Amino acid sequence: MARNRPSRRLLAGPLAYHWRTGHRHELVEDQEGHARHDDCREVLTLRQAGAPGRLVIVFHRGPGRLVSDGWLHAGAVMRASDHAYLNLHRPKVVRALLDEALERGHDFTAPGTVEVDGWGLFDGVLGRLHPSEG
Repeated sequence: MARNRPSRRLLAGPLAYHWRTGHRHELVEDQEGHARHDDCREVLTLRQAGAPGRLVIVFHRGPGRLVSDGWLHAGAVMRASDHAYLNLHRPKVVRALLDEALERGHDFTAPGTVEVDGWGLFDGVLGRLHPSEG
């Protein structure tokens, strides 16, 4: 069951954005009938105030790609090969993700929801942050 959490506000120049982070996964049964979580992912949702569009940035767990799963804290995404890390609860990280998405052409004025793979933005976001800000 999803929890309704209030969104946070981020100012970027003259525009205001609302954002929230979350963790999602599927609950499945293994062959022995035990419940387990599968397809863990960290999700950042962004909306521009007054605009109809929504951007959902998803970081799926996978080989060499770690997300919050009991070992990492909530909001953490990390690349195992070099231990590059982002904390999706930090406003500077969210701003860097927003800026990277905007630079790549995301348009909040277009209605609907656009979902993007966060790992495709990862290196660009790291380049926008000071090494200690991830």
